Amino acid sequence: MVSIHARCNDVFIGHAIASHFDTSAQLAQELSESLLTLESFNGPDIMSRYLYLYHTKRCDFGETLKIVYQNLKDKITINESLPISRENCRFDQLIIDETVKMTDGKLGGHTAGCGPVHRSFPLALCSWIDDDDLFELSMKEAALTHYSSLAGQVSGIVNLICRSLIKNRPWRDAVQSAFTTPLLHKDVCSIYGRYNRWSDLGKQTHPAYAPAVLIEALHYIANSSNAIDAIEKATTKKNSYCLPIIGILASARWGFPLDTYNDKIKDGQLKIIRDTANKLSNQWSLQQHNIYA
Repeated sequence: MVSIHARCNDVFIGHAIASHFDTSAQLAQELSESLLTLESFNGPDIMSRYLYLYHTKRCDFGETLKIVYQNLKDKITINESLPISRENCRFDQLIIDETVKMTDGKLGGHTAGCGPVHRSFPLALCSWIDDDDLFELSMKEAALTHYSSLAGQVSGIVNLICRSLIKNRPWRDAVQSAFTTPLLHKDVCSIYGRYNRWSDLGKQTHPAYAPAVLIEALHYIANSSNAIDAIEKATTKKNSYCLPIIGILASARWGFPLDTYNDKIKDGQLKIIRDTANKLSNQWSLQQHNIYA
């Protein structure tokens, strides 16, 4: 039986490698830091980290987060004699909610993208988040930037599967259990009956539509023999939006082989990611120790 400590490390590494260290890896790092620092889910703190990262890095964080930032930047309190800090980017939850809803309006209601599911997996690796609370917190994290509940539902499904897998539940059981979540959107529900045979929803959608990205990821994992195989199949099909999810779930299922990233071990960004994974995984060890103390 593989330890949760090993699986946490594999999930972080698999996501980073599969996503090519894209912005979702940076956002996942920020989410992890908030969870580790506060030992609670705090929406305004998490969002301040996302906004500050966007302000300082200006990477491609996706159209939705870009518009959310643009709508909030005029509200950032600036002292001309001091550089902008993360605290300048902190807003009350009500302001965040109003901005996210306004962004949804500007985008014509099209905020069911895959950005949240790419970044929220640290929730699944956080020991103090109960299994019964994981889906709801995944929804809350997604709602920090994406108004559509579909974005949150897909995040929740992936995080539930990931949590089951790091606890050594079989793949089929982990997927089946996640899809028993009540009140799922029909596009999400339809995935369970299709993903083994098909990699699409059976209808035309935007390539970044969260349910479409999820079924692609589940299909490639279900029809592969290891994490590298799944990543290569998706890469061959040029389905880049599903790669971060494959990195997460395939690594939680099989682990991620050391020799595939051995040449990057000394990379500074990879070291930070591994340190964060160790901090989260150590919490599981402490939890087990306290139970049996």
